[in-house]
Amino acid sequence: MNLQRRHAFATVAASTLLAACTATPQAPAGGARRHFVLVHGAWHGAWAWQRLVPLLRQAGHNVSAPTLSGLGERAHHAPGRCGLDVHVQDILAHLQMEDLSQVVLVGHSYAGCVVSGVLAARPGRVAHAIYLDAFVPNQGQGLASFVPPPVKADFEKVAAAEGLVPPPPPASWGERWGVSEPAMLAWAQARITPQAALSFTQTVRGDPFADGAVRLSYLKCTQNPNPGFKNAAAAVQKDPRFRYAEVDGHHNVMLINPERLAEALLRLA
Repeated sequence: MNLQRRHAFATVAASTLLAACTATPQAPAGGARRHFVLVHGAWHGAWAWQRLVPLLRQAGHNVSAPTLSGLGERAHHAPGRCGLDVHVQDILAHLQMEDLSQVVLVGHSYAGCVVSGVLAARPGRVAHAIYLDAFVPNQGQGLASFVPPPVKADFEKVAAAEGLVPPPPPASWGERWGVSEPAMLAWAQARITPQAALSFTQTVRGDPFADGAVRLSYLKCTQNPNPGFKNAAAAVQKDPRFRYAEVDGHHNVMLINPERLAEALLRLA
C-alpha cells in the first residue's frame, strides 16, 4: 500500500471511529432511556461488567460502573480501611459528581450491602434498586450478618487490625461463581484483589427501605447453589415491597452470559 492510499485509509478509519464515538444512542422503543449504575461484588472491580456494559448501551441506555475503593484499579487506595462506609460514600459521590438522577442502581453479591447503605442515605437520586444475586441487609446489618458465627468472628478479628480478606482460591470459582473456562479464569485471576474485612463487618446506617418511592427488585441467579443467596431470595419473595425475578445463570452471570443478564435487567427496568 503506497503512502497516499495509507493516508486515505487512515482518514476513513478515523472518521468511522469518530462517528462511532460521538453517535447518540437511540432511545429504546416503548420506554425511557435509563441510567444504570452497576456496583460490583466482593474482590471484583468495574472490570466485572466489561461484557455487560456495551449490551445495555446498545439497547439505548446510559451506564456507569464505578470501582469501589481498595479494589480493582483502586486496590492501592488505603485497602485495609476501605469498609462498607467508604463504599457507600463511593457511590453517593458518584451519583452527585456525575449529577445523576432517577438511576437504576444494580448491586451484585456483596454490593447488596452497598445498595442498602446508599438507599439508607436517601440521596434522592435512585429510582430503582436491583439486588443481583445479592445480600439484602436492613438497618444494622452487613455481610457478616449472613455468615456462620465462626466466620463472622474471623472477619471481626481481621477488621480490628485493618486487614484484608483474600479472595477464594481459583479452584473453587467454578462452584462458587460459575467461572471455570480456562481463559476466563486466567483473565479474572489477574484482576481479583483482596478486600478489607471492614467491608464485611460494618453495617448499614439507617433504614434502606424507608423511602417508598424507590422501586425494589431482586434478580436471582438460578444456578448459584450458595445457601446465603438462596435465603436472601426466599426472604424477598415474601416481601411485598420487592419484585422478584430470576435469570438462568450462575453467580457471575455478567461474565459467563452477559446477554442473558442484559435481557433480565432490561425486563426489570
